[in-house]
Amino acid sequence: MRVRMLIGALSCVWCVGAACAAWAEYEDCDSGSLEAQPKNVIVMIGDGMGPQQLKLARLFAESEEGGEKKLTLYDPDLGLDPDPSSMTTHNVYGEVTDSAAAATAMATGIKTYNGALAVDVYGQPITTAWECAEFVSGKKTGIVSSVFLIDATPGVWAAHTTSRYNYSEVAVQQALKEDPDLEPPDIGEVEVLLGAGRIYYQPKGANGTGGPNLIEMLQDQGYDYVRKASELERSAADKILGFFGGTAMTYVLNRPLNKNLTEPTLADMTAKAIEILDRDNDTGFFLVVEGGGIDWVAHKLDVAGTLHEVLGFDEAVAEAFEFAKANGDTLLVVTADHETGGLQVGELDAAFLAGIRATTDFIQTEIDGGMTIEAALETYAGVGGKGSPWPKLSAQEIQHIQSCGDALGISDVLNARAGVSWGWSDCKGGHHTGVEVDVFAYGPGAEKFGGDAFDNTNIGILLKDAVTH
Repeated sequence: MRVRMLIGALSCVWCVGAACAAWAEYEDCDSGSLEAQPKNVIVMIGDGMGPQQLKLARLFAESEEGGEKKLTLYDPDLGLDPDPSSMTTHNVYGEVTDSAAAATAMATGIKTYNGALAVDVYGQPITTAWECAEFVSGKKTGIVSSVFLIDATPGVWAAHTTSRYNYSEVAVQQALKEDPDLEPPDIGEVEVLLGAGRIYYQPKGANGTGGPNLIEMLQDQGYDYVRKASELERSAADKILGFFGGTAMTYVLNRPLNKNLTEPTLADMTAKAIEILDRDNDTGFFLVVEGGGIDWVAHKLDVAGTLHEVLGFDEAVAEAFEFAKANGDTLLVVTADHETGGLQVGELDAAFLAGIRATTDFIQTEIDGGMTIEAALETYAGVGGKGSPWPKLSAQEIQHIQSCGDALGISDVLNARAGVSWGWSDCKGGHHTGVEVDVFAYGPGAEKFGGDAFDNTNIGILLKDAVTH
């Protein structure tokens, strides 16, 4: 099946309309690999969420401190496969991937180099599953993330660029993708855009970093623009743009520390996105949801931060899964783009983990603000202090935190006490690894998402088929 699409010229900083455009024709939306014909497709990506990150969350959730419950992904009573398939994630050169190359493979079915968004090794645009859903099948679409919407994983679906850091270019394409078959062209094709990163949708000089004022342009197209959880909940619009937080939304672990927090959770955004996309919809929808914070805290080797980001992502999965079960015509795919940090879970001390109330970045900020190391670790990690079951910091631990001078030193200390290790330590931040990641699927066609030699390109091929039938 052929799809024609208008792609912003890769060399442009920002552009709108035919003055900065290039035409391309693609015929790869339907390879025939998937016989099932789901009406709706939901893709959920835990950025940086490897098998050990899931093990960490599963062991904690099943512990007394975690409420002795099952994660949605591992609850056999819910119908998901508790023994997921594994997926390789390397880039086109066989190297450890970054999020851009991994997301490109999952969105298009073709591997590329690190840093590329939906272009091949020659810089040529590749059709994404989002474009197949939007322009071939006429489905409603949505993109949701807990970090900035034009970051690599959420940005790849509706944009093409030779560098993931061409933020203004990605923002314009994501917001103003045009359907060339309409006259005048219809803009604002992604009906639901929810996440962080407002500055990238605003022009320079107006508290932004980009080109045109995309927020105003989308509002002119009838989008409801929301900035608070309460506004999101009340919205009855058919198209919605929501920005919350800064470049990322508040980490799950830190949310209770801000009594005035007005941001929704990833689960809230997922539920609202499904509600909007499913309303009065005969053609179905395609929704991408990213738990981006998992990767961010894993780079800091933050065990408690990672735990709670995965738990928050699992709550979002629960929203999607409940809809898929009730709907009966929805394919739900849950996976990761890569693993971050080389996490290894040993004899997990769930009780100690339960006492950590802030990310290591937050704790370091308190120390930088004048709090002593001992007071900060006692306040936010339950270490030492009167009545604490956890011994106070040793002189060696204090010296290590001081020598690092950042959150990584705190991470090293808390990791050792919690019973986990990472592939990096001694004040060195974590990187991506080549560890295979898990793939969960439910609904029509789910059986195809797995098997021997399953690669992230298989995701892209199957998603294109799923949305094109």
